[in-house]
Amino acid sequence: MAIVFDATIGGEFANSFCDEVFADAYASNQSWQAAWFAKTTEERQVSLISSTKWLETVSYSGTRCTAVQALAWPRSGASCDGVSSSCDVIPLKIRQAEVELAYQLINNPDAITGQPGGGGGAAAGTFVSMQKLGDLEQQFSAYPSGEQGGNDCTDCSNPEVINKFPWLRGFLSCYADISTGSGSKVLLRVRS
Repeated sequence: MAIVFDATIGGEFANSFCDEVFADAYASNQSWQAAWFAKTTEERQVSLISSTKWLETVSYSGTRCTAVQALAWPRSGASCDGVSSSCDVIPLKIRQAEVELAYQLINNPDAITGQPGGGGGAAAGTFVSMQKLGDLEQQFSAYPSGEQGGNDCTDCSNPEVINKFPWLRGFLSCYADISTGSGSKVLLRVRS
């Protein structure tokens, strides 16, 4: 089946913030350029579409330019470093973030969600929320999928793509509502 790749700005069926020309030009100036160009055009397109899908989970400032556009960008009313967004262009940092994330996903498609299964019989993302032994009762807060309780979540209110790739903050922070990592988890122990 042929891949439908659409980078039309404000398009009703768009599935990528940047076109292949931009992605390849950006990649050609990166240390990972050989790995990028070793992939087929279709593999690069799929990774760009996946990257955009994950970047769509981020909350951005401003508003969509039209009601029929498929993606969050272009937007009006957003500003970064004194430059206001416009409805005829997707900001450079958004497109760069897409290509950087696409490179990560082309090498490891399960980088954000993890591999399905896990072998333990419990569904992926299952955790114990409360344990009770006699008079002792423990309640645990929920960890985002993929975490193992090591309190390594920088901010659990952020989308999973930001938690997995915190460096995306550098690209998106002007435009997005992303926490800087001051969030905390709560572990409650109750004795009844």
